[in-house]
Amino acid sequence: GGVTTSTANIGRVYFSQNQFLNHSAINPGFSLLACSDDKDIIDDKIELIADDEPQPVTESSGFWVVNEDWFGHDNGTVNYFRQQAPDSYEAMYRAYRVANGENEQLGVTTQFGAVWGENIYFISKQGNRLVVADAETLKKKAVLTEIGGDGRSFVGINENKGYVSHTSGIAVFDIKSFSITGQIEGASGQIGMMGLSGNHVFAVSQQNGIYVIDTETDQIVRTIAGTYSTLTISKEGDVWVAGSNGFLRIDPLSLDSEEIVYPEGAAVGSSWGAWNAGSLCASTQKNVLYWTAGGGMFGGGRKVLKYDINKATSSVIYELGQSEEGEQLAFYGAGLRVDPLTDNLILTVKHDGWGASGAYNWIYKLDNTGHEITHFALKGDNGSGASWAGNAEDWNEKYFWFPALPLFEDANKPQILLNQIMLSPDEEVKIDLSEKVVDYDNTLASIQYYIVAAENKLANISLDGHILKVVSFAQTGIYTCKIGVLSNGIRVEKEIEIVVIE
Repeated sequence: GGVTTSTANIGRVYFSQNQFLNHSAINPGFSLLACSDDKDIIDDKIELIADDEPQPVTESSGFWVVNEDWFGHDNGTVNYFRQQAPDSYEAMYRAYRVANGENEQLGVTTQFGAVWGENIYFISKQGNRLVVADAETLKKKAVLTEIGGDGRSFVGINENKGYVSHTSGIAVFDIKSFSITGQIEGASGQIGMMGLSGNHVFAVSQQNGIYVIDTETDQIVRTIAGTYSTLTISKEGDVWVAGSNGFLRIDPLSLDSEEIVYPEGAAVGSSWGAWNAGSLCASTQKNVLYWTAGGGMFGGGRKVLKYDINKATSSVIYELGQSEEGEQLAFYGAGLRVDPLTDNLILTVKHDGWGASGAYNWIYKLDNTGHEITHFALKGDNGSGASWAGNAEDWNEKYFWFPALPLFEDANKPQILLNQIMLSPDEEVKIDLSEKVVDYDNTLASIQYYIVAAENKLANISLDGHILKVVSFAQTGIYTCKIGVLSNGIRVEKEIEIVVIE
């Protein structure tokens, strides 16, 4: 007893009771939403159903870069880069306008974007502060000009709710009605980056440190004092917050924390002032962090740092040099993000300095060791840049993009592989649900598991994080159950069998 169907590709096999109880090539793992009676065991035979094989990876088509754009000349924009080959991309400039028409625009100084569920959320400092668009087509779904303050960031909670941070707190956003339903009580002043881990959202406050918010009640349950600028969630689910002198690492379950000093000369630049999302980010494939060193409120910096969490070691894996024009290159905006599917790094790069340097923009693509895969220049002038330059012959359609943040597609939905679980009467089994779920675009620590309470004569079921406890009753039988997970805002459910047999 206390076993589930094997992950081996054995299809449907019939066992007698004794054959089943002596079968050894079987592994645990299960998640559950609700159960109901299905059928009795017939003729002392049990149909053993193997776990599903994972479906192949669906590769993404490309990526976006959200732009502040040229303040005073245009609203914020988002460019889309469709991949033609590993080292070749086709640019679609001002992709939101292409999808919706020139009259539909993002807000003023668009600084943040997030894909959650079926939508993409663009956050701007002013004007159309929150724009919700279809994540596949970029077709407009909603535009909000008032969210409680000037926009900063967005984090999804579930398929019904998200939070929007702004200069005066945090708004609660209803995804179904596309409306602000309230503000988080006690969250005041400018709030920047936010991250979801477990049942809490962690939000960086310029004045008050870190707010820890219970996502069920929308209440602040703890405030961690300190001076911090940005944060990210690592592959294992820990919260990493960038401070003045080092990281604050927070356990999302116990909320215990520890301080880790930055490597010498490699501090994460502050995001405050002219706020941006910050360069600190985490891989979904490996337990490592990345950031750019030497920057400030407008980005800047020239080095890419990699921190191996398991080994507690850091290294400079890339350093910007000079452009073909002989000018020093530097990062702008957040400057860096990691593709969740490929583990490649996307860098937003411009000429260092002010004035015309803002019109010289590149995208760099690196692998996770810092090896450059490709880089390419951005153009996209809408007439205003050439006019500013006096129609100089060397202008070559350059433009003042002021990139804010690379943003990636969610190309794969979560998959539930489990089909069946078997156990003896009056038996307790603990099962790791994360072993039976696959989502190529997300970490197992970020997937949410749910149980819908249901009275049944099969078993008592409880859930602690991703560990499921099943305690069978005395009665034998076969029951139909439903598994449910939520990953990147997408909910997937699946019916399975629970078999209790002597």
